[in-house]
Amino acid sequence: MKDMKKIYNNALLLALMAAITLTSCEDDLTAEQETPNAPYVLSLGVTSSGNTTYYVVSTDNLMEGTINAVGKGIEQNGYHDYEKGGNSLFCIGGLGLTSATNVVRGADGLLKEQGEFVFDNSLNGFCQVDGHTMVGLELPASKESGNRMTFYTVDAQTAAITSKTTDTTVDSISTLDWPSITGMLYSGGNLYVTYTPMNSMTFETAYTDTCYVAVYSYPDMQFQTLMKDTRMGPGGSWGAYNGLMKDEQGNLYVMSNSAIANGYSQSTKHAGFLRINKGETSFDADYFFDFEALTGGLKPAHVTYVGNGLVFAEVSTLNPQTADNRWGDKSLKCCIIDLINQTVKDVEEIPVHNGNGGRRFATLCEDGYVYLPVATSEGVYIYRTHVATARAERGARVSATFVGGFCRL
Repeated sequence: MKDMKKIYNNALLLALMAAITLTSCEDDLTAEQETPNAPYVLSLGVTSSGNTTYYVVSTDNLMEGTINAVGKGIEQNGYHDYEKGGNSLFCIGGLGLTSATNVVRGADGLLKEQGEFVFDNSLNGFCQVDGHTMVGLELPASKESGNRMTFYTVDAQTAAITSKTTDTTVDSISTLDWPSITGMLYSGGNLYVTYTPMNSMTFETAYTDTCYVAVYSYPDMQFQTLMKDTRMGPGGSWGAYNGLMKDEQGNLYVMSNSAIANGYSQSTKHAGFLRINKGETSFDADYFFDFEALTGGLKPAHVTYVGNGLVFAEVSTLNPQTADNRWGDKSLKCCIIDLINQTVKDVEEIPVHNGNGGRRFATLCEDGYVYLPVATSEGVYIYRTHVATARAERGARVSATFVGGFCRL
């Protein structure tokens, strides 16, 4: 069971690789120069023989042609996850890799790595506080490894650690089982952290009747309170950092799916959304969106806030989810979820597809559109969805197994 998390990612990546094998030989393998100041940055994950290499590349066209890493891009070995901060793309190591770098645009308009920091374990949480500062959270791997939480503040431009705090213990959030961090966001002077109590040896989730949000002060990173709500289960799912979203007013929405296909060993509460008003340390008693009741048992797997109370989501069509589906992250459809009016609209032009497992949702939101790389039977393609109408069209092909990171610099 120690390798279950690696198996979760590798199995999904190999499945995606199989989806593009039939067409990979048709790629144009001619080396191309990187276009200076190309605005869109993607991390292309290429998996072969169970090993994945990442290539961070840029492009100026998401809707035509083929995006590849031939003759260009920054190569990165080992597992990486990606988070945009300021004008940087942070490349965060995981699954044994304990360093992070940031990718910026150089004076010549081309991408380059700048700065690196190393931590004792893989970061469990990473979020932006303002235009200059990121905050990282690191936990021991298990209670046997210690009980001190480590908070870092990081310069968003240079990736230099500007402070490190180890004053806070894990004790207040580990009373049931070891916390698996599923999201972290800053709002109204506080850091909010969602987590799932999860056995660090077996990865079983025996406690799925309550949503937990730990609140820490910023910038001194002191524990304030543990918020609890029994209207739904824990926020987010393992590795996806999808527990929290922030709207334009600074209010937070907590997503819970307790989805077996996303790593839970059981599901005892409906999937749904709760709200935390800006700066508050209790849930909004008047807000609960019972997503599962509305959709007849479906569960959102991956979500990204796109503005005006709307969320772009991949939703599992496995219904019901059984033990055979655990860690599967398969058969996903795309939807626009309205958190205010509590409605769901399918994006019918995007085919049902498999997800990327336990990792951040690689989407880009721009000018009323959401761009999502999707693995289809013909290869990986970017789909552009018009948020207001929930209509999508297929764009550029991506010569990769999957896309691990996606942003505009």
